[in-house]
Amino acid sequence: MTEKRSRSTPASNNAAEAFDKLRDEISLLHAAIEGLTAAKEWMPDYSSTLRDVAARLDRIDQQIASINDKPAMRLTPLTLAAESHEAARSLGAEDRKSVGQAREELARSLGRVEGMFKQRRSTADQDWWVTWAGTGGVLCGALLALLGVAAWM
Repeated sequence: MTEKRSRSTPASNNAAEAFDKLRDEISLLHAAIEGLTAAKEWMPDYSSTLRDVAARLDRIDQQIASINDKPAMRLTPLTLAAESHEAARSLGAEDRKSVGQAREELARSLGRVEGMFKQRRSTADQDWWVTWAGTGGVLCGALLALLGVAAWM
């Protein structure tokens, strides 16, 4: 807004000319200030929007605080690792116990099945012996009957 004088131009000693330049500069400043105040008057009022944003931020802060109060948020990676190791160890012990019980039950079942096979074999053996004994008895009886008939004759 101020005019720089070059060194080559000699300074004017005329007071009227200096006052005119000063008057022009002051009128420019006055117009600029009026423009700024007019722009300020036309500026929208954002105070209600800012209050809404502040209220939302307060609610978000409350939600974050409630999340931070949860027990899971206090866990560190070290405690998580320790808890998962302990859970795996206890589950492994339960698995070993259930596998042992299943193994014992399988052994009992196989013993029963084996006993059924032996019983079936012994029943089959008995049937074989009874069949041969009956056949032998019939043949012996027939032989004795023939001998008896031959002796009577």
